[in-house]
Amino acid sequence: MPAAHFRLAAALFPLLASPWLTAQQLAGTEAADRALLAGDCKGAVEGYLEAGKADRDPRVTERAVEVARACRHLPAASQAADRLLELDAENVEALRLVGLVALETWRLDLARRVYGELLAKPDVEPERALGDLLPEIADSDATAAAWQVFKDIVDRGTASPRILMQLARIACDAEDAAACLALIDTARARDGGNDARSIRLAAAAAATRGDVERALNEADLVARGDPENYRFARIETLIALDRLDEAREALLAIEADTTVAEGRAAIDADRRLALLALSLGDEAEAERRFGVRLSRERGSAEALYYLSIIAERRGRKDVALQGYRQLIGAGAGLPPRARAARILLERGERDEALKLFDDLMKNRRVDAIEVQIARSRALFDSGSLDEALASLDAALEKYPAHPDLLYHRAVLLDNGGRTREGLRQFEALIAARPNDANVMNALGYTLADRRRQLARAEKLIRDALAQRPDNAAFLDSLGWVRFRRGDSAGALAPLEQAWRLSREPEIAAHWGEVLWVSGNRAQARAVWARALLIAPDSRPLRATLERLTGSSAPVEPAKP
Repeated sequence: MPAAHFRLAAALFPLLASPWLTAQQLAGTEAADRALLAGDCKGAVEGYLEAGKADRDPRVTERAVEVARACRHLPAASQAADRLLELDAENVEALRLVGLVALETWRLDLARRVYGELLAKPDVEPERALGDLLPEIADSDATAAAWQVFKDIVDRGTASPRILMQLARIACDAEDAAACLALIDTARARDGGNDARSIRLAAAAAATRGDVERALNEADLVARGDPENYRFARIETLIALDRLDEAREALLAIEADTTVAEGRAAIDADRRLALLALSLGDEAEAERRFGVRLSRERGSAEALYYLSIIAERRGRKDVALQGYRQLIGAGAGLPPRARAARILLERGERDEALKLFDDLMKNRRVDAIEVQIARSRALFDSGSLDEALASLDAALEKYPAHPDLLYHRAVLLDNGGRTREGLRQFEALIAARPNDANVMNALGYTLADRRRQLARAEKLIRDALAQRPDNAAFLDSLGWVRFRRGDSAGALAPLEQAWRLSREPEIAAHWGEVLWVSGNRAQARAVWARALLIAPDSRPLRATLERLTGSSAPVEPAKP
């Protein structure tokens, strides 16, 4: 049974065995059961949905919601949730489920109403209810939407330190570091937020905000309190602050410490040094360290993966492909398959390349949407826009109107020269999900990049940033739209902040271009050089270099 998502089995088998179903209810769901057993997730979901519409027992509709969520059929989940709310609005568990679907579909007004009603029930203790709700939401894909809801409905004046810290984690995951820190400080004022995990969260949030002193103080505090588990907290914080030379020196000191030689700390330091060397563009050092790790069977799969990446960068694609195939044979997931598929598609070995994705789809624990997007991206990168779109369209048959698939389809259309169609796709998405910051930013950036409706583009991007002020992609979009509107000076700060948060090559391309046009060509070259060390095969970055300097070759090296 090809599964759409690993949660599918959990949704299926309780339904088939449910003792509460009457004979009439069983007859109503029989076709859906058969469809699900045959692997027809879409048909099963729609069958359960119809059964729920015909039966006023909320348990049938509740199961329709659960299976629709497991099958990633969001329109059906939304319809079933509406029906469940109609049938069982007094049931706390029903409200919890409806709220989750409302978050997943960005129906924020509904989510606020449902969760507000749940917490206001006379038989519900808000502290206990939030203690159950917030961890579940924090572990979901809906944290950005959840932050927009729960930041308004949680009473911070009465919430316990435990609830404040759970809300802080959601704020940080939703890329609102200032709010995250404010919640941590409030929890600490009430004698909470002093456990190691909370202190580490404070260090990360402070680093995101660029507060060097607080970030390092928090990191040192957690390392002193729990050196066994947080020995590298300061080093991780230095890396987040882009102080890579200091991080490297600290790692070398641990590696050289004879008291920890061959111990867990030394082995972990060696791994981090290998990864840091690769991110700094020191491929020789990275290759040496990963080679030693492979020979000593220390993280062999990871070492082989990065050695294969290095080989691919150096043009030794046969060696890279051999490494990726070895990992795939050992059961590796999507990353080595996507890289191997790209090499195979370059060689014209299309069937073998696509089989790598198709085989992975048979794994019940894989995220089917992620695999489908990687498959279409590989086809697009090989020059097959029509095949890439057809692949996404086939996926949309299985997962109707899934926003990630529609979003990626719009991106491919735009990147493939069909900007008008891409914009129509984004417009349809934003009409369906008007509160989704990702969609607002994507439409705003695309309009800005194509020099269309620049005032509207900037408003969309600023609205997205109001939700997630520390999102690197959104900050990049703001810088880019300011540049497109003739404000190079105003573009520089958000672009520099975006680069510090992400070190993405396309952001470096934008930042460098604004510097170049502003007359600061030396700094532009330094930015590009740094980015090329991290991502030497970045097409957007090399295209920018070619357009502005006449050459896509690496510029003079720059120290980080």
